[in-house]
Amino acid sequence: MRGEKVDYYIAVFIPAKEGGYGVFFPDLPEANSQGDDVAEAMMMASDALAVVLDEYTKARREWPQPSNLAQAMDWTVAAIKDMPGVDVSRECLYPLIAAPVADDTPVKVLISVAKGRLASIDAKARRAGMSRSKFLVRAAENYPA
Repeated sequence: MRGEKVDYYIAVFIPAKEGGYGVFFPDLPEANSQGDDVAEAMMMASDALAVVLDEYTKARREWPQPSNLAQAMDWTVAAIKDMPGVDVSRECLYPLIAAPVADDTPVKVLISVAKGRLASIDAKARRAGMSRSKFLVRAAENYPA
């Protein structure tokens, strides 16, 4: 979690024999996707990065330090050895993808809740070993939208 500073992660676009690109992030093995062309791969890379970093934030995991280009290229050499379907006639691309800004600064809010419901919320929060605020945030995060 980084606060206000914007981080950039190197994506690795690995050309596929059938066309398009596989999208990978050396720093975030959970983040990968694909695109039929560079434009779609860029869009998919941004989406994959946002989803994975949001999961890191929710789990209170520190975001990894972004690699530099030399590290990303070393990762690519090792990764494509075991990767089927790579088009070695085209070069890999290494675009920088901006990470979303994750600001976990607490904000005080005022809400109105019926007394009986507030007592129920507080009892459930105590049983879960959480504060009222944490309980309400977790309940909202787990609510199917």
